[in-house]
Amino acid sequence: MEFNSIIGHERPRSLLASLFEKNRFPHALLFSGPPGVGKYTVAVELVKHLFCETKTACGVCRPCQNVIRNGHPDLHTIRSETSIGIDELRNVRKEVYESPYEAPLRVILIDGAEQMTHEAANALLKTLEEPPPLNLFFLITSSEKDVPLTIRSRCMHIGFGPISTGQMKSHLVKTLHLPERKAELVASLSWGSMSSAFFWMDEENFAMRRRLAELVIGKKKGFVAATGVSEIIISYEKGLRFYLYFLLSLFRDLWVLNQTGDAHALVNGDLRELLETNTWDVAWVERSIYKVQEALESLRYNINRWLAFEHLALSIMR
Repeated sequence: MEFNSIIGHERPRSLLASLFEKNRFPHALLFSGPPGVGKYTVAVELVKHLFCETKTACGVCRPCQNVIRNGHPDLHTIRSETSIGIDELRNVRKEVYESPYEAPLRVILIDGAEQMTHEAANALLKTLEEPPPLNLFFLITSSEKDVPLTIRSRCMHIGFGPISTGQMKSHLVKTLHLPERKAELVASLSWGSMSSAFFWMDEENFAMRRRLAELVIGKKKGFVAATGVSEIIISYEKGLRFYLYFLLSLFRDLWVLNQTGDAHALVNGDLRELLETNTWDVAWVERSIYKVQEALESLRYNINRWLAFEHLALSIMR
């Protein structure tokens, strides 16, 4: 079994290929690792292999096309960035006791498993305790510790790490034809996340990154500037996490400059002229890193993101 569309993750790919070749899948798999590194993509690729008419994930046959469109009758997908409730798991409990419609087994794919409510987790646990045959559960999470231990203990765990900067850069250059310098910068900014790389390849997002840097370091400051930048960034909805990780990389660069003066170690090398304009207060840098980390943690909850980001911008800008 090949995973030709997957970058990196050699160990998970090898393990899954072995399970596929031996046809010895457990009833539940738990994929854990950082956001955006390809856990969901790997799960879907495996489903294509399982459902494909030729068992090669050809991408052309009707079952493969239905999986790609998330329209296969034997693929039940639950995805959420906020909350997965009891009703969605009750529907799953009804389905799993029926025979698959056309595939050799039914797949239940829960992306964001850490977002299950207590009631939803209990409903899933009851199913996993006595799993009916011909069902395969995929639980995908970026926060394994927030998935109840009782559920984790009933799954085969497969861990995913970040994609290496070298692999990311090579893919961006050879497959997506990015210029080498731009590919190197995007790969550094992406922290091993392919989703992040695609986000920073967008020129509007890339330009907003500089505006945010100028706001934070005080080149363009004030309440009006902070409000304007916050409003634009929040309008990208799924991009907020990427901008927060960028802020972490920005403050990391400021700390490196302050401690070592080594500009060659910067992640944001294209912003060097902005970062070298001052001697930065280490206490401010460390305090700002803590505030950005708090903001990242708060994304797990149903908060007013515009107000939260505006407050963050006002509290960390010089």
